[in-house]
Amino acid sequence: MIIKVPINKSKATRRFTLFVILLLVFTLMALQPQLFIKSGSYGFVKVAGFIGSFIFIIGAAFVAQKVFNKKPGLIIDNEGIADGSLGVMFPKVSWSQVTEIRHLESNGDHFIKITIKDPEKYMAAEPNPLKRKMLEMNYNTLRTPVNIAASRLKMDFQELYAMVKSKLEAFKTR
Repeated sequence: MIIKVPINKSKATRRFTLFVILLLVFTLMALQPQLFIKSGSYGFVKVAGFIGSFIFIIGAAFVAQKVFNKKPGLIIDNEGIADGSLGVMFPKVSWSQVTEIRHLESNGDHFIKITIKDPEKYMAAEPNPLKRKMLEMNYNTLRTPVNIAASRLKMDFQELYAMVKSKLEAFKTR
C-alpha cells in the first residue's frame, strides 16, 4: 500500500503573495524613485529597487515552484519512505536501512528524524549536487541526512509520526 501525503501549501502561498508584493514595490522604486524620496538624488533608490527586484523575482520563482508543484510531500510504502517535504524529492530510504525514528521539535515546528545505517552512502548516491548539499547540511546538524519537516505536510503530526513508526515496525516483523 502506497501512502502519498501532500505538501501543505498555505505557508508557501502566503510567502508567494508577500514576495510578489515586495517585488512590485521594489520594481516601482526602480522605475519611479520620485515616489519614495523628495530630493533630486534618485540613484540610490533606483539601485535599491533593481537589487530588490532581482532578489524577490528569484524568491518568488522559487516559492512559486513549491505552490504549483503537484508532487506529494512524502511517499510511504512497504519498501521505504521518500521525503519531499521541502519541495525537493529526495531518494527513497529503504526500511531495512532505518535504525531509529525520533520526534524533534524546533521553534514550534515538528520534525521526524530518521536515522539510517550508512548515511554517507545515501548522500553519495544523490546525483544532484544541490540536493546532496542539503542532505549533508542535515547530516552535519542532526547526524542523519533524512529529516522530515512535518509542518510542511498536510497531515496531523501525531498521525504522521504514528504511521511512519508503524510502517517501520511492520517491516521489521515481516
